Amino acid sequence: MLGGKRGLALTSLGLVLFIVYLVYSNPLEALTQLEGFDVGLFLLSIVVNDMGLLLFAVSWWVLLKAMGVGVRLSEAIQATFISLFVVWMFPIPVGSEFIRAYLVRDKGNSSSGKAIASVVIHKTMYNVSFGAIIAVAAVVLTLVYGVEIPLRGDLLWLVLVFSVGSSILFAVILNTRALRWLYGHSPSFISDRLEGSVDDSRLGLGGFDNLVDEIGSAVSSLRPKLFHSATAFAMVAFQWSTGSITAYLVSLSLGHPVDFWLIVIIYAMVEFVQQFNIFIPGGLGVIDAGLTGAFVLVGVPLSMASAISLLTRLVTYWFEVVVAGFVSFHYGFRESLKEYLE
Repeated sequence: MLGGKRGLALTSLGLVLFIVYLVYSNPLEALTQLEGFDVGLFLLSIVVNDMGLLLFAVSWWVLLKAMGVGVRLSEAIQATFISLFVVWMFPIPVGSEFIRAYLVRDKGNSSSGKAIASVVIHKTMYNVSFGAIIAVAAVVLTLVYGVEIPLRGDLLWLVLVFSVGSSILFAVILNTRALRWLYGHSPSFISDRLEGSVDDSRLGLGGFDNLVDEIGSAVSSLRPKLFHSATAFAMVAFQWSTGSITAYLVSLSLGHPVDFWLIVIIYAMVEFVQQFNIFIPGGLGVIDAGLTGAFVLVGVPLSMASAISLLTRLVTYWFEVVVAGFVSFHYGFRESLKEYLE
C-alpha cells in the first residue's frame, strides 16, 4: 500500500495538477508586486498552526488518560504524527484513527476496545466542532454583518449535514446496544465478514462481543469525567480553527485581508472536500485549486488568491509533512506499523 506503481502514479498526478494550478493562477504575480510582506504575521501563522497540531495530539492523550490507559504524552504525540504522516502521503479513509488505535492498543491498561473508543470519540469531537464553528460563522455573516455568503447555500448545508450525520454515525459506534442490534440484523455477508475481521488474532480484538464490551467499558469510564472531555473538545475545536486562523494571518501578511468568518466558511468547504480524498496524497493540486477558487468567489483577485492559498498550504500541509515525517522516520514508522501494513 505504501509504495508501488499505483502510489507513484497518483503522486505524479498530484504534482502535475499542482504545476498546472501554479501556471494558471500565477501566484508569483501577486508576490512580486507586494510593497511589503509582514514576516512577523506569517511566522505567527506557523506558530498557531503547529500549536493546533500539537494540541490535537494532546487532546487525544487526555481522553486516553481519562480512560485509564497508561500512555505517555510523548507516545501519544508520536502515534499521532506517524498516523498523520502516513495518511498525508497515502490517503486512507479514517486511516489516522485506525493507525492511532493500533499503536496504543497494547499500552498499559489499554485494549483494542479502549483504543477504538478513544479515536472514535476524538473524531466525533472533531466533526461536532467542525459543524459548530461553521454554523457560528454563517450566523455571524448573515445575521450580524448582514452579508450574503458568496458560496452556494446548498453546499453549506451539505457540509453541515455531513458533520451532523458523521457525528451520529460515530455515536452509534459507541453505543453497545446499537452495535449489537446492527450486528444481529445485518445480512450474512456483512456479519460474516465482520466476524472474520474481529476474530483475526493479529488485531487482538478478541471477537465481536469482547470488542463491544471493551468499547462500552471505555465509554462508561469517560462519561463521568466531564472536565477531561471538555478540555479535549476545546483543544480539538482550536485545532480545527487553526486552518482558518492561518489563512487569515497569511492574508494579513500579504496586505490583502479577507474577513475571518468568510475564511471559516471557505476553509470548511475545502476541508469537506479533503474528507473524501482517497486518491491524491494531501490533495495536492486539488485542494490548492479549490482554496484558490473559493477566495476568488469572495472577490480576491486570482493571483492574490493563489498566493494566499499557496502560503496557507505551505504552513498547513508542507511544514506539517516535514515535522510529522521527521518524527515518523526517527521512530521507524514502518517497524511500528509492520503488522498493520501487512
